[in-house]
Amino acid sequence: MEFSLVRLVAAWEQVRQRTKAAGIDGIPTDLFAGVVDEELSLLQRQLQQEYYQADPAKGFYRQKKSGGNRLIGIPTVRDRIVQRLLLHSIYPALEDVFSDRSYAYRPGLGVQSAIAHLSEVYAGQTVWTIKADVSRFFDSLNWALLLTRLERLSLEPVIVRMIEQQIKSGIVIDGQKLRQTKGVLQGGILSGALANLYLSDFDARCVGLNLDLVRYGDDFVIVTSGLLEATRVLDSLHHWLADIYLALQPEKTRIIAPDGEFTFLGYQFRGGQVIAPERKPSRPTRQSKTETIILPSRPPRACDLVRTSRLSSSVPCRYYWSENMTTLYLIEQGSYLKVKNQQFQVYYQEALKISVPVNRVSHILIFGCCNVSEGAVKISLQRRIPIMFLSQKGYYFGRLQAEGMAEIDYLSKQVELSQDPAFILEQARSIVMAKLRNSRILLLRLNRQEKTELATRAIGQLAEFLEKVERGDSRESLLGYEGQGARVYFQGLGSLLKEPFELTQRTRRPPTEPVSSLLSLGYTLLFQNLYSLVQSVGLHPHFGNLHVPSRSHPALVSDLIEEFRRAEGFTSIPMP
Repeated sequence: MEFSLVRLVAAWEQVRQRTKAAGIDGIPTDLFAGVVDEELSLLQRQLQQEYYQADPAKGFYRQKKSGGNRLIGIPTVRDRIVQRLLLHSIYPALEDVFSDRSYAYRPGLGVQSAIAHLSEVYAGQTVWTIKADVSRFFDSLNWALLLTRLERLSLEPVIVRMIEQQIKSGIVIDGQKLRQTKGVLQGGILSGALANLYLSDFDARCVGLNLDLVRYGDDFVIVTSGLLEATRVLDSLHHWLADIYLALQPEKTRIIAPDGEFTFLGYQFRGGQVIAPERKPSRPTRQSKTETIILPSRPPRACDLVRTSRLSSSVPCRYYWSENMTTLYLIEQGSYLKVKNQQFQVYYQEALKISVPVNRVSHILIFGCCNVSEGAVKISLQRRIPIMFLSQKGYYFGRLQAEGMAEIDYLSKQVELSQDPAFILEQARSIVMAKLRNSRILLLRLNRQEKTELATRAIGQLAEFLEKVERGDSRESLLGYEGQGARVYFQGLGSLLKEPFELTQRTRRPPTEPVSSLLSLGYTLLFQNLYSLVQSVGLHPHFGNLHVPSRSHPALVSDLIEEFRRAEGFTSIPMP
């Protein structure tokens, strides 16, 4: 197994986004961040030389809603990093043995997926249902059986040894170490995946007998056609679980008649109907009368193609996917995109490079000679994930996307307003003013630290253009002011750039310098994101106000992108 510093940094970045709490060493993630370089280097040496030792977890009891207490453990930050590293190493092998009836602790799946599956076999049917819960599930997993399951995955021996060490590291409660001989830590990063692995044979047994099983962790439902079948299946469940040292919880296990009701994952099932839980309104946080709440400034969600994290720029994206990412890029020439177990998988030279849950992806960008499987195309169309095709250098070719859901009322209004000259002129004026104003504001901000004559002059000229736009009486005159404003803006921006970047003149089709290339790529990505947004809300993309509508040009999208061009261009260029 590779214990590179790159992978440790990536694991750390995911750990720091989760719980901030400290383990038994008293070091929370915020404090660990101050010495992260030294700690990760030390951790790398310990892992490479195989003298790393996991610490016991810090334990405490949390009261359960159903009564009683649940033992929770918090590993140290160092151990959480190692657990995250191990999870990413074993997860592709785990997905190959996991059943499609298991929905907990799996990227791309969750409560909604489980409810959708159960609804297919329950809603509108006359069925007898087994609702069951495994008693003390996490605390009862047999170590020997779990390790045997791991060894069957043909993992590297060092990985199995490290997972075994994590399982057997123990837990400390109020200064006293609790000696355990079974179970996995509730709160551990590996626990959910290991629990699914432990029940993989149980799942396969149910599927092999064509039972309609839907399992979410230790809570599961089986739908049968009659009382006799349900009784026989329930009796078999007791024996199957006993074979793996588990038992059903009597208070939470029962057979429900067709006219009965039960609750699963917060949803109520009654008489063939599925009733979603009521969403309670969130309570506003109490603030003192004198306190001022300042909301953070952020770009609109429609334009947020990729939510950046603080991950070090030295970490290649092929190792880990960030939970917040929304756009999947295929850049390596010859890459192949396929889908398996509700995850997009990218292969390069027949090796799996990355797996990304389907429900974490909103756009797919294909650069150059990369291939997409039929399954990936199908699920992208079903989930309305647009696939965009660009040249290796970023020139836009086209897109593959499911047809938008047209809103007839919106379309009728768009047609009506397209014949209203006063409305068109007012909208066009608003767009140009927003664009020039944003351009001027950005130059003002950039010109504060190190002023240049060209930037100062451009700021003044943009103010003059804003006044002229207010008096503009035609769309053509507004487009003229917009073009002049763009010219002086880029002159001012170019004077503020430092070597090796320079912008003497904005060039397009094709861009002939790095800054123009970055701008063009940024505009292309933003344009396509806005195109998807326009279609998703039911508007027709070709009815614009500033830009002239035509068959081959989505004028509305071009209108919407204008006021964001300056911000998008600025964030595309590394500034000193």
